[in-house]
Amino acid sequence: MRRIGWLVLLLVSGCSWFSDDKGVFVDRSKDYLEATQEPPLVIPGGLDAGRVQETAPIPEIPTPLEPEYYPDQPPRPDAIHGSDSRDEVRIQRLGNRSWLAIPEDPTTVWPKVKQFLAENGVGLARELPSEGRLDSVWMDIGNEQYRDVIRLTIRDAKDAAQMTGGRDRIRIRVEPGLRERSSEVHVRYENDAFSPPAPDTLVDLASSTSHLLPAEQSLLNELGAYIAARVSEQTVSMVAQDMAGGVKSFIDRDAEGDPVLRLLVDKQRSWATIGQSLSRANIEIVEDDEAAGRYVIRVPEDLQVDEGEKKGFFRKLFSFGRNKVQTLQVRIQPGEEGSHVVTVLAEDGSELDREFAQDVLVLLREYSS
Repeated sequence: MRRIGWLVLLLVSGCSWFSDDKGVFVDRSKDYLEATQEPPLVIPGGLDAGRVQETAPIPEIPTPLEPEYYPDQPPRPDAIHGSDSRDEVRIQRLGNRSWLAIPEDPTTVWPKVKQFLAENGVGLARELPSEGRLDSVWMDIGNEQYRDVIRLTIRDAKDAAQMTGGRDRIRIRVEPGLRERSSEVHVRYENDAFSPPAPDTLVDLASSTSHLLPAEQSLLNELGAYIAARVSEQTVSMVAQDMAGGVKSFIDRDAEGDPVLRLLVDKQRSWATIGQSLSRANIEIVEDDEAAGRYVIRVPEDLQVDEGEKKGFFRKLFSFGRNKVQTLQVRIQPGEEGSHVVTVLAEDGSELDREFAQDVLVLLREYSS
């Protein structure tokens, strides 16, 4: 009996020993929450640093949001969703507004835009990297034959509009996009004879319109084709690293700790952005009400996670193949300073499991532009 007692005591005490950080079987399921990024490799002076390349680059993974909200189940890193269209240079249109959506950081887009102007012989009157702003000099573009794309494009647009005379210039703004490591390029065309030009001081391009929209759209086409042809070039502009504005969307928490997606754009674009994201992610839209800022969607099975209490191993095992398509609400409401807040709720308007709601919001952000 004494031997049996010692054996039972050993087994009971050994249970914790098997699962602690010093036992035979170490539980490392939560180690990623404490992981930190190591500093990059430093090549000593005098050696060829260009020969050291990353053979398998690892994409950046955002830091998990507030692990304390998940005391029993730490959140997984945000999913990295793939889409062929996200890696293309595209022209986005919303009403009369158009802009380039580029899958690159502004620090690599900025030098390409400057090179585009330089190769076409267009001088700069103003260059403000911190604001992402480039203003060309005034140009006298008539009916002459031009070899550069910019003057030729403006000449053709003026001919189509039967406009003669006046001086021409273009104004460009490079700014962060809605997703990490993405950019937007906005272009405005002005002619001082067509209508009074905007002041020479720094102006907000979002509140101004081009004097000839066809000229703006053609210039965007040419600039977009130029950047797309050089998408593999990764020259980084150090002066553009402090480009103002920051990313235009980010996952955040509201006052109750529930995940939200904050869009730093106006109402019209917020609504269009979420609708486009749902379409690109192949999520069915059952109902939409722009006035109420609400989409009713049906989430496919491969996106679902368990709600409520954490699933155990055997629950996962025996529930395989039984998931159903779930109907959700996506709400877009006004936020602070012109921003908008996106939330995901159950079909009846009740709250969802936080991790599941965050998964949906991350997907919407990754497919936005």
